[in-house]
This record gives sequence, C-alpha cells and structure tokens, in this order.
Amino acid sequence: MLRSKLKYYYIQKKIHSLSLKSQSSADESTKKIKTVGIISCDNFSKKYDFSEILIQKFSLRNPKIYSFRKFSKDDQKSYKHFSEKDFDWRGDILDTSLSSFLEEPFDLLICLYTKKNIFLEYAVASSAASFKVGLSNHNTGFFHLDISCDLHQIDVFFDEMKKYLSILDKHS
Repeated sequence: MLRSKLKYYYIQKKIHSLSLKSQSSADESTKKIKTVGIISCDNFSKKYDFSEILIQKFSLRNPKIYSFRKFSKDDQKSYKHFSEKDFDWRGDILDTSLSSFLEEPFDLLICLYTKKNIFLEYAVASSAASFKVGLSNHNTGFFHLDISCDLHQIDVFFDEMKKYLSILDKHS
C-alpha cells in the first residue's frame, strides 16, 4: 500500500517536472512525418487495427504500438505491453522495451486512451517524440495537437488529425 502510494507520488512529481520542461522547449519544426508511435490502453489496441488505419489514411507503414494493461499474473510478458509493475516505487521504468520505445524520436506520437491513467500520462510526458497528438479530455500539457471527439468514432479522430497535420505542413 505504501509502495503504491509512493509510486503514484513520484510519478506525479515526474509528470509535473516534465510538463515544465516541455512548455519551455516546444518543437516548432515542419518536419514531415515518417515514423509513428502509438500509445494506448490495451482495449483500444485489441479493438482497432491502428496499422491498417495509418496505411489507409496516411500511407504510413510500421507504426510501433505500445499499450498499457492492468497487471495480471495470467498475462504473458510482452514487448508491446506495459503495466504498473514495470515501474519501481520511485516511478523509474524497469522495463527496457518500454524505455527504448519512449526514447525513440518518433516524428508523431498518437495517444489514445479514455480514462485518466498516471502510467500512460507519464509515458506520453517522457516520450522523445517530436510531435504528440491526443484526446483533448486528458492532460493536454504534453500534446501539440488536442483533438476533441468521441473515441468510439476512431475514424473521425484520424480524419481530424490528418486535416490538422496537413494544415501544419507535417503531412502531404
């Protein structure tokens, strides 16, 4: 119980610190999008084929997808998933595959999750992606583009993102 509270405290503190850094160093480049990372909760990764959506709407291939799922002893360890057990009590990341995903300098990071989740927020905040897009009903301090829509209409989200990326000259 105490470890869990300490973990949440330290992660929240790190999110706040990263928020202050990101406000002072916004990337204003017009670099075209070639590499894409997607971070979401597991139920969206199971429900939607993000790779197919990106091919259809953006002609982008091979996105790297990482999903948060609640820890369960029954789940196999996966390089595409992380859980609260992948963080120590100080909020440091223990999983090397998650660390390498967050250190990768994606041209675009798409963040899809419906409920507030401190572990997803920390992953988004600490990502080295140069441009981040997410839903506007979450911690928007880390997104360069906030899109307001019902996530059950995933096509609307991607259509709006494509429209704004074209306006910003990041997508042709």
